[in-house]
Amino acid sequence: MIDKNDILILCKVVDNFGDIGVVYRLARALSDLRPSLNLTLVVSNLESFHALAPQIEPKKSLQDFRYKNSVWKIVDWNLGIGNEELGMRNEEGAVDTCEEIQNFALLTPHFSLILECFQCGRPDWLENLLFSPDFTDEVQILQIDYLTAEDYAEEFHLLKSGTRKTNIKKRFFMPGFTEKTGGLIFNEKLAVSNEKLENSRMDAGKSKERKFCLPLGEQNFLVGLKNTRKYFSILFFAYEDDCSAVVQAISDFQEKMRETDADFSVCVYLASGKSSVPFENAWKKGNFSFKVEKIPFLPQEEFDFFILTMDFLFVRGEDSLARACLSSLPFVWQAYKQDENYQLVKVSALLERMKAFFTEEEFAPIQAFWQSYNDYENQTESEPLAKMLLDSANHKNTDGFKKFAAQLFKNGNLAVHLLEFIDSLS
Repeated sequence: MIDKNDILILCKVVDNFGDIGVVYRLARALSDLRPSLNLTLVVSNLESFHALAPQIEPKKSLQDFRYKNSVWKIVDWNLGIGNEELGMRNEEGAVDTCEEIQNFALLTPHFSLILECFQCGRPDWLENLLFSPDFTDEVQILQIDYLTAEDYAEEFHLLKSGTRKTNIKKRFFMPGFTEKTGGLIFNEKLAVSNEKLENSRMDAGKSKERKFCLPLGEQNFLVGLKNTRKYFSILFFAYEDDCSAVVQAISDFQEKMRETDADFSVCVYLASGKSSVPFENAWKKGNFSFKVEKIPFLPQEEFDFFILTMDFLFVRGEDSLARACLSSLPFVWQAYKQDENYQLVKVSALLERMKAFFTEEEFAPIQAFWQSYNDYENQTESEPLAKMLLDSANHKNTDGFKKFAAQLFKNGNLAVHLLEFIDSLS
């Protein structure tokens, strides 16, 4: 019989912070919904996890992590169960024998519910335990797959998949943008936060000033956002690529807006990482007049809130894409580059999901720029982006993004759907 309260979550970090970002968000959402869950997260890169959740100690092979009223077990993917290297790495990198980890080896076979995220497979020590001849307990593996707007997300959702043993069962669980998928991960406060911040934006449009009320607990860098600001604020988070067309479009947009409002100004906030370098280089080379600020690397909760304080978003990958979609804000998505420009298929699929929420005139520059921006075999065009920014500043396309977000909330929370499915297992 499956124990539905003990869940083992597997994450092999491939894309720096994207994979662990989704897994951390999912664990938070599950604990928020059901604090009594016993979650164990097995992660291959604790340094990346630490960047998103500073309480994580990267050198510890096994540790407790306190999240609100829950306590999770955090386990190093590379834990040497079954050999001499059992233990906790000290500051010199040496391994100390730890009885607690040996106990974990005994407990592991009793995890009957496993979330395998992003086709990550299983660590060797877990694979050996599950597929040993004398292990006969029933285990249900749910593969939490990559986010896509393509039709196969609906086709694969809850589809059964085979394993090497009949007692080890597996199904796909597909995130997605329709009610026939698992949906996106969000918490119940997000829609309320969106509404409050939208009221702030409306006030800003009347007074040309904006003040934000931060929730309790936000601090450090975000405290500065409580100050009055007079900028059209853009977050730029992208892969390392030529940014000349983007920088030119932002400059053209600012100049066009100044024809009717001489005080109109843009501030671009550059997300921490390599992607900020090509943007900054293009901005300096052109001697453009709009403002640029680098933001420090923020823990996940703070980055989530920071996104909601913007007027326009450039996002990349999966986790930040989901945040942008749910934010109700105008945004541009950069998909991960794939062979034969296949990322354009993924971009076109998402655009197809979005277009019903816009008029044809509103959607034309959105579609044109998204496709140009993601076509790595041709030069990016700046004109559609300048038009998209103008429409956003003049609230000509903003209703479409709000309606799209509203539909995603209506589709339901992936964490809720996941728990409902787990509850249905016999």
